[in-house]
Amino acid sequence: MQGFATISTRMRRKAALFLALAASLCVALVLTAGSSASPAASGGGSITVWLSGTYAGATPGSTYRKWLDGIKARYEKTYPGSKVTFVLTPINNAQFTAQIAAAFASNKVPDAMLVYSGGYTTPYMLSSLMKLNSDVDTTPGFYASQTSWDLSCLGLDCKNGKGDIYAIPNDAGTYGLFYNRALFKKAGVAAPPTTYAQFLADCPKFKAKGIIPLAYGDRDGYSTDNWVTYDYSSYMPPNEIVQINAGKVKYDSPNLVKPLQQLAQFKQQGCVNADASTHENNDANTYFTSGKAAMVLMFPFVIKAFEQALGTKLGIARLPQSGPHPGRTAANSFHNWVIPKNAKNPTGAWSFIKMAVDNQGATALATVVGALPTNKVAISKITDPITTFFLRTAAHPQIPLLDSVVPLKIALLYYQQLQAAFSGKTSPAQAMQNVDKGIKTLSP
Repeated sequence: MQGFATISTRMRRKAALFLALAASLCVALVLTAGSSASPAASGGGSITVWLSGTYAGATPGSTYRKWLDGIKARYEKTYPGSKVTFVLTPINNAQFTAQIAAAFASNKVPDAMLVYSGGYTTPYMLSSLMKLNSDVDTTPGFYASQTSWDLSCLGLDCKNGKGDIYAIPNDAGTYGLFYNRALFKKAGVAAPPTTYAQFLADCPKFKAKGIIPLAYGDRDGYSTDNWVTYDYSSYMPPNEIVQINAGKVKYDSPNLVKPLQQLAQFKQQGCVNADASTHENNDANTYFTSGKAAMVLMFPFVIKAFEQALGTKLGIARLPQSGPHPGRTAANSFHNWVIPKNAKNPTGAWSFIKMAVDNQGATALATVVGALPTNKVAISKITDPITTFFLRTAAHPQIPLLDSVVPLKIALLYYQQLQAAFSGKTSPAQAMQNVDKGIKTLSP
């Protein structure tokens, strides 16, 4: 009996051990199945990404899309079964603003959005965007790895990472004058203009050879905005943009009116394409890339596309300025990533955003698009001479770009009046007075 009891005890112990192992295996299988069914729990899962700002032009085959498709491929490889869907929003800022407001109101939002920094992000921070401090803080070294943070935070101040972070900077930028070396040679013009007076003097030389001096697309006021806000740096002290934003300096002040008066002469003297006021900003680039126009003002996001179109004929120079302090620049971050509060897969969105701005993603942004990444390692790897030119130009700005920091509603009003002034519908002085009057009627 004693021997039987010992055997029974051993059998009971083995049975208990078997049951315990079986239970553990079941738990493991359940956890594994749950992980496969919900990849968002580990950072993956299908996501929808809205693209706006310059990236609204990320059509298939464009340099923008090639870069984004690279991020998409990495994400889908890292998280098998996941899918990234891109949606292009209207390139017109007023139309995009209406679309995003409707999306937030109806809770029909994407998982992530790439939008303009500053004034195009701040209106939605408290009401509609996820605060990202916890994601940033729990990603080792993330904040220190990036630059140009302030336009992605509440109050345009990230306070060294201690402020309220609602977006992740993707790129930075400023403006430059691209030119066609071959057309300059054909017109007998030795070098790009350094002043407005020189530009106007060279203009007839190009026209005499059947060349459009400057490609210009001002249907929405953006070409005028890009040039005039850069030119403000040759007039303004460093803090004047802040004073304008605070309402302490009016839009009809000399430092805002004079640059617009000077620039309007380009249209008055026929130095831009005749349809400048009906062409969209980026669309006018075709005059330049097809060899019909000698010059175009643009940002670094077009570098690779321009290099592919013109090759060694492509040149770059600082924009001519009209103020008493030429040589100063205006620059800041251009686009940032945000996650709406009601996103279905915010965890997957964060994983995608990290890939977009990490060393690999940001380096690809510079090499595929030509844009200036905000990732410090990627910045250190830039070798393209034109991208390097923009990097130097943006390095020590006198002021930020006005439309990047003022409230969105004011920026949209401002664009309308700039377009009216350049097209000749009103005088530059009256246009800026109209901005001051319009601001009083805008709702908060």
